[in-house]
Amino acid sequence: MRLTFYLGAECWDRRRPRLLVGIMINPSKLLRRTLLLIVLGVAYTAQAQNSNKSIGGKEHEDNILGVKIGMTVSEALQNVFVNAHRQPGQEKPDAMRHEGPDKKDIRVLYDNLKIGKLQILFSQGQWVKEIVLDYSERPLYDELRLAPTGNIGDALAGQRYDDRYAIAFTEESAAKRQRIWYRDEKTELGFRERLQFISAKKPDDGSVESKQIVRKVIAVLPADEEMFLKAMAQR
Repeated sequence: MRLTFYLGAECWDRRRPRLLVGIMINPSKLLRRTLLLIVLGVAYTAQAQNSNKSIGGKEHEDNILGVKIGMTVSEALQNVFVNAHRQPGQEKPDAMRHEGPDKKDIRVLYDNLKIGKLQILFSQGQWVKEIVLDYSERPLYDELRLAPTGNIGDALAGQRYDDRYAIAFTEESAAKRQRIWYRDEKTELGFRERLQFISAKKPDDGSVESKQIVRKVIAVLPADEEMFLKAMAQR
């Protein structure tokens, strides 16, 4: 927001060429008005800076236990060890397996963390490209301010929702169907990452379980994996 301060409106009276016609401003009033404009400018700036933050809390941040897309193996494991309050001797994950066509990707599993089961997938065994958390204490979608549907009626009902998310469903039968909330964001390195929340099965049956979020996923978009690898190699 650009603030411009005008101290007076000036013009020359043609009948009196030397007479300057202006608006007289009381200095104390000017100071108060100036301070008010500064306060409003600061408030506007703070609001703009927070516009990309979710009203649903920290669960919407693009990390899990401090682990973010693009981290190295040592960075990711260190964050889990510290932020999950692991004890000496628990520095390593509980399990590991190789994935991908050439088996170069490595997925590690933490099975008994307080927040739930955590998986981290390292592209070519070097950089985090996917993080998956299966919640032990499942939040409800309205607690995260996730809209139940994309219908305009949800917004008109008086609830405030995080409008950054699109909504989709898995293609299974009604008994196995799950709702997915997702948003895509471009990173500073150019590739896109997707953050998504996945509901329990049968999300429309009205039960408490149907309103639960069972999983959070952060991952590089498949279409951007080549860009991701190039960005990682150039760091």
